[in-house]
Amino acid sequence: DLDVIYDAEITASLESFERALLNVGSVGQPRDEDPRAAYGVYDSKTGEIRIRRAAYDVESCQAKIRAAGLPSVLADRLSLGV
Repeated sequence: DLDVIYDAEITASLESFERALLNVGSVGQPRDEDPRAAYGVYDSKTGEIRIRRAAYDVESCQAKIRAAGLPSVLADRLSLGV
């Protein structure tokens, strides 16, 4: 079952699936209270997907949002991961 919350790095086998559609997340708009970027690495030889997280410069992104005149809530939420 791949329907999980990211609280650690995850490796899961996809071998039993004929098809799989994965949305591992993105930089900047997480919804799981983890502000880090999410990405996946698929190994076609083993049939495994590895979900990883990586820190990025949240403060710089927040400054750019504010400088563009966008609502502060959009910048604030980045550091909260919501």
